[in-house]
Amino acid sequence: MAKDTTPQDLFKAALAATTKAMSADRDLEIGFGPDVGDHGTRLVLRPPPVEIAPELAARIRGEADALALRKAHHDAAAHFAGRPQGDLPRRVYEAAETARIESLGANAMTGTAGNLDAALDFRCRSTNFGNGSEDPEAILAPALEFLLREKLTGRELPESARRVADVWREKVEARAGEALSTLL
Repeated sequence: MAKDTTPQDLFKAALAATTKAMSADRDLEIGFGPDVGDHGTRLVLRPPPVEIAPELAARIRGEADALALRKAHHDAAAHFAGRPQGDLPRRVYEAAETARIESLGANAMTGTAGNLDAALDFRCRSTNFGNGSEDPEAILAPALEFLLREKLTGRELPESARRVADVWREKVEARAGEALSTLL
């Protein structure tokens, strides 16, 4: 280890190595910057701050894990071929794909499950989900994502996500209860 290596440098190196390994793409480049996301042959991750609190570290790892899992388990051509017409059906379809992909990682790796929970909790809190004033139609897609995630992983949702899922839980379970039980 170089004398001037900082904890931030170590975190970035570990995050990059883990993300690349989880992506199952040996040629994938990992970078850090403001344009977070999948850029084909390069995943750009959120740069960690100099001081990294444990909760923030888990969230950053969860965001990276989600990108890597999507890279490893998403077939863009097949997904596009099955994509429905209309805004709401597409949002629901995308939400189901996110739940499927992230559940694969959460079920395979306990640490990843915790990281994904931290990222989900942050996403829910930063979008003001769960404050009780949501329009049920507006949160249908994320609610279904969270219900599927809960069913596929058997893990309890973070409180912020559970509040969103609960808005639709009764209706979804009443209409798709048997179908949901076959997912396992």
